[in-house]
Amino acid sequence: MQLFIHWNPSPDFVSFGIFSIKWYGIFWGLSLISCFQIGRYVFKKLNRDDEKITLVIQYIFIGGLIGARLAHIIFYQLDFYLANPVDIIAVWKGGLASHGGVVGGLIGLYLFCKRNKEFQFFWLLDIGVIAVVMLASLIRFGNLMNSELYGKPTNVPWAFVFEQVDSIPRHAVVLYESIAYFFIQIFMVVLFNKYKETRPGIYLVTFLISVFTVRFMLEFYKEPDGAVILNTISKTQLLNLPFIIAGIILAYLVMNNKLHYSITKR
Repeated sequence: MQLFIHWNPSPDFVSFGIFSIKWYGIFWGLSLISCFQIGRYVFKKLNRDDEKITLVIQYIFIGGLIGARLAHIIFYQLDFYLANPVDIIAVWKGGLASHGGVVGGLIGLYLFCKRNKEFQFFWLLDIGVIAVVMLASLIRFGNLMNSELYGKPTNVPWAFVFEQVDSIPRHAVVLYESIAYFFIQIFMVVLFNKYKETRPGIYLVTFLISVFTVRFMLEFYKEPDGAVILNTISKTQLLNLPFIIAGIILAYLVMNNKLHYSITKR
């Protein structure tokens, strides 16, 4: 008889009557703390003033949250939210698409640079992605605590039985993602300690190719999102491809030393 991991945690971290704190919210909070700490570490290593890190995170967080929510609504559950508009703001229940989060975060970063002209957009984007991979890792763990985004049925010994879903052992895809992003975050910090500002674009390239390739590959183990191309490629995988292609193009530019930046606009 095979023993699987039976998974049935409460989505509440603590509960007081009708008031509760969700695990999902806890991991969002931890993700923001991690962004701040890693960002401060990077700025100190570069001898930069870190007093505006909190403001940068606020811009990226708000933009990323709005973008991730809108992308989830538009691409995955539009009919549901049109019928239940009140649930649009219920982000604590989950439902954030990372692709929209990236786009929203970019818009937030652009707005920050427009209002703080001492920062060059590309410099801050390249350096900033060093600090955000841990955010993705922690958010995916929040998804796991919500028993959502579960994978396809499997008989591997590390399969999870998501008891809030059914009694079928499945791939814990969000846990795989969380672990993968954790190691990507470590690699990004190691890469930064080696190159600092000497290879413009290298961190953005690493982020785009590694994170979205992981997303693309792990989708093969996830339940289809309802739109599958040629019985193989899902809608989510198609959304990953532009980011991977952008990373490959940037990698070519980096390898040929065609990218340059400085902390301030000239």
